[in-house]
This record gives sequence, structure tokens and C-alpha cells, in this order.
Amino acid sequence: MLSRIHLSAILLLAAGIWGLMLVIEGVAISGTWFRPFSTVVGVLLLLLVGFDLWAWRLRFLQGWFVPRPDIRGTWRVELKSNWKDPATNSASPRPICAYLVVRQTYSTLSIRMITLESTSELVSAEIRRAGDGLYKVAGVYRNEPRLSVRDISPIHYGAIVLDVQGDPVKSLTGHYWTDRNTRGELGSVSHHPAMASSFDDAQSLMLLPESAISEIK
Repeated sequence: MLSRIHLSAILLLAAGIWGLMLVIEGVAISGTWFRPFSTVVGVLLLLLVGFDLWAWRLRFLQGWFVPRPDIRGTWRVELKSNWKDPATNSASPRPICAYLVVRQTYSTLSIRMITLESTSELVSAEIRRAGDGLYKVAGVYRNEPRLSVRDISPIHYGAIVLDVQGDPVKSLTGHYWTDRNTRGELGSVSHHPAMASSFDDAQSLMLLPESAISEIK
């Protein structure tokens, strides 16, 4: 998002070009025209902050004015991985339950994946819009397992690509791969608008009345 100094520089440049054009047209320039400059910068900065934190999510702005889907909240997802336990050389027989916690403004995006044994945080992420209007989220993440399982599951890095489905968004699906030569798929099962802070917190959110949860069919 633009800072006050960047906004001031842009407005000064615009005012300078405007003043130059008026001089070329033969219009007399008065210094009083520029007295409200500081107030204008302050008001515009407040409007930009309001847009970045809140207004961008308004439905009537989505698509044509805001090329960014609203994916905030806690998503319950199921992971299917080809990872094998080094001790037994066996893969998990069933999908792993995980939660994607998405915090988002217009200018920022934070995604944290929480499982019973580890936490993954995106260190870099980007939302891209394809020519057909569909969105993808792509990012690089760092996975930090709990100390009790690091002997068989060390800290590692990976990449993830998510397809954003629906308008408004109904589900997230995608795949990932890691620097320990594992990969897998994930798909969302349900969504809650609140942001969980832990695995237990996320589970509690999903136990709230059905009216607060969007089940994905």
C-alpha cells in the first residue's frame, strides 16, 4: 500500500504537471490553490487504508475493480501425501486433516497450514488471475514439525499451488511438493470466517452451529 510520502510525491507530481499545463494555456496560477495539499494527502491516505483493510472486500467491487478474491478465514482441508514413515516405509492409509488459516488485506496475504504434528507458513505468496477470470494462489512455505516428530519429519521447505473456486469463493483445491521429495494434493471440506490460532482452536470453530460454517459439497 502507498505510504504518506509516496502519496505526497504522486500528488505533487500531478499538481506540477497540472500547473504547467495551466501556464501553457495562459492561466494565472495562485499559491492559494495549493494550501489544502496536506489535508488532501491525509484524507486520501485514510481512504487508502480503509480500502486496503475493508472496502476491497465489498461484493460490488469484486472482479471489475478488485482483481483479488476474498479467501479469508479458516479452511478445513484434507491432505493426501506420498510421504512414507522412514521407520515402517508405509504411507498414511487415510487423508490427513489440516486447516488453512488465511489472513488477508488488499495488499497482503498470509496463509498458515496447521496439522496435528506441524505448522507451515508461507514465506512468499501471490494471487494470479488467469485470462478466464479464475484465480490461483502460488507460494513457497516453511514447514516446522513439533519437536516430538522431528526425528522422522525434519523442518523443510515446499511450494504450493491452490485453485480458488467459486464467486464468492466456495472451495480451495491444489497440490504441493517439498524439498524432501514428497508431494501431495489437498482439498477444502468446510470454511469458517474466523481465523484460528491453533489446531485445537480450528477444531473448535468447526464444531460451532452449522449456520456459521460453509460446508463444501
